[in-house]
Amino acid sequence: MFRRTLTLTRIPKVHHFSRRWSSTATLRQRTWPTMAALTLTAGVAGYYALQPVGYAHAEAPAYKGSVEDEATQLPFPIHLNTNNEWKRLIGLGVRTVTFLKMNVYVIGMYMKKDDIEALKSLEGWKNFEQATFLETSELAESLLEQPYEISLRLVPARATNTQHLRDGFLRLLMQRMKDQSMTEEEEREALKAMQEFKSNFVSMNVKKNSEFIFTKTKEGGLRMSYEGKDWGTVENAWLAKNFVMSYLEPKAPSSEAALHDIALGFQTLLKGEQ
Repeated sequence: MFRRTLTLTRIPKVHHFSRRWSSTATLRQRTWPTMAALTLTAGVAGYYALQPVGYAHAEAPAYKGSVEDEATQLPFPIHLNTNNEWKRLIGLGVRTVTFLKMNVYVIGMYMKKDDIEALKSLEGWKNFEQATFLETSELAESLLEQPYEISLRLVPARATNTQHLRDGFLRLLMQRMKDQSMTEEEEREALKAMQEFKSNFVSMNVKKNSEFIFTKTKEGGLRMSYEGKDWGTVENAWLAKNFVMSYLEPKAPSSEAALHDIALGFQTLLKGEQ
């Protein structure tokens, strides 16, 4: 096996890591009072003003069945069983607080083998180009319009709590809502979904290397689980799509490392490149 790395000259002050194989326009003012009801504190928002550093790449098996993020040494299984269905790892990467030089969590994206194969006949994906995926959101948007199950496995890189994680997710979702042009009814439904998403989180401390799984279902909902325990499904397509898009949006991804590794993973799986 050989090691593959990416160097992106357009991103300043980026440290490169490797992964090794181991076995709206502005929202109308009327909506913001409602959004304030989600009670994100300024301290949490500041804490989660995150910028990515590093990339998770490479292909050198050390033990069968998992992949290790070198930035955190956290292992991720190559195959993940969610809701009694197996999915394949596409890519993973770390989310980091740059100004504190602190890794927060590693996120990995999984899809079913049949859905990955179906992408080969999807418009825009037939001749997949990694560079295009990293430049525009069109391919990711079209992916999320399909009735595919897409799972995101999130593993904290240090001890934290569900309130911090939850409020960070809500901050990302609210920013995406602010950047989109939505009708009053669409805004209302999105805010309702975010409130349900918030209420599904159990308030608790979370250990390093514990497992959260967020799945965009075939029906368009967002299913949540923690350490194998079901935390419910929010049946709202906007929430499910935008939660996943926060990691696939080239302009401002939640994890630059994950975005680039996911793009590389699609390149490898769809075009058979090694």
